[in-house]
Amino acid sequence: MEKSILVPHDFTEVGNYAMEHAYMVGKAANSPIHLIHIAKSKSQIDSAKQKLQEIADNFKKGKNVEIVCEVRTGNLFKGIYAYGLEVDAYLGVMGTHGIKNVKKAMKVVKKFMKIPFILVQNPVIFGEYDRIVIPLDHDKNARIKTLWVRYINNIFESKVFIISYNTGDEFKAKTIKNNILFAQNQFDNNLIDYEIKVIESPKNFADSIYTYANEVESDLILVMTNKYKSYVKDLKKLENLELYKKIPIMCVNKRTDIIKLGGFG
Repeated sequence: MEKSILVPHDFTEVGNYAMEHAYMVGKAANSPIHLIHIAKSKSQIDSAKQKLQEIADNFKKGKNVEIVCEVRTGNLFKGIYAYGLEVDAYLGVMGTHGIKNVKKAMKVVKKFMKIPFILVQNPVIFGEYDRIVIPLDHDKNARIKTLWVRYINNIFESKVFIISYNTGDEFKAKTIKNNILFAQNQFDNNLIDYEIKVIESPKNFADSIYTYANEVESDLILVMTNKYKSYVKDLKKLENLELYKKIPIMCVNKRTDIIKLGGFG
């Protein structure tokens, strides 16, 4: 089966935004989009599928894109995951309703250990994902994000903006240094353009991420799934809370074999 992009749709506006982002990514690789809706009961399946098909048909007007619609019942998270496996999804795009929806969104994303999920709250604003911000801290798993960049770079010739921090903790400082060196080696070897910014301390790191993203006009922020909640919950500046709504966040799980995938499609 041809690899596809998975888009859970809950008949809200953010579901339509997710379709826009999925189309932007998928058109480069000519990937089909699979829409999935989980209905509350079997009696709702036919009407839900009709509604989902109408959404797909309206979206396809003037576009060269294949969209497949599926409606199922059962557990929301298990249902989305099962369908994603069936259609061999290499990427998920999901609309979210912001901070109030973090817990629900993470339940979906954590199910998909082997594919990244892009979370969006707005339509496509900045265009292709060619300016990516990556926060690097003292977690060794942070290195995995740099491997995902190589994966993304097969579609978009992306420039990467790494942000990290200094710390007085000797062990953490050494780990951060090694994480940055690992990223540099990956990007140098794969001819990926990048810049590195190191701030003076980890204090207010979440706000620093978004302030930096604004400075470099980033159109995607790449984080480990287990960091998403803290980065969002720790935002204090109003301007960064607004940026959080605008800039898609790509969540990736721990997957050391990502380099074997080669690329999308």
